[in-house]
Amino acid sequence: MVIKKIIKKIRGNKDLPKPVDVPDEEYIVIGEEKPAYILEEEPEADIAVEDEQKSESVEQIVKVEKILPKLYVVRIKHPLDFENIKDKIPEFDVVIVNVEEVPFESIIKEINEFRDYMNVLNYKLGFVSENVLLAYRDDVMLEKYVSSITDDAENV
Repeated sequence: MVIKKIIKKIRGNKDLPKPVDVPDEEYIVIGEEKPAYILEEEPEADIAVEDEQKSESVEQIVKVEKILPKLYVVRIKHPLDFENIKDKIPEFDVVIVNVEEVPFESIIKEINEFRDYMNVLNYKLGFVSENVLLAYRDDVMLEKYVSSITDDAENV
């Protein structure tokens, strides 16, 4: 007896479930009703004229989607980090590099190599502030994404 229960649990219930009786008042058939009247066929000439009128009234709608540039933000903690980020840069349109934690004198050589590398990849490069380096592709127009807010973020 116990073995049969264990076997039944392992194999599962292979019997079909018992159907539930539903009274006719609660059971409504949807989609099987036929129309009460017979549709008359229209002449094919009238259909062709209507199709021409519909095709003339169709307007072409072009939907323009703005594709924002891919952004890559990096904080440099060691001069060798420039070598580590070079592999990921071609995937992104805009690169922001924060060199705040590294003395500027120790990364001058790396910044010059990084600038040459970015020029090879057709990126424009420049300092946004004293410790932040901005690089973006030539085909990305950053003027579209400039904020109209004139206050500094610190003052807000």
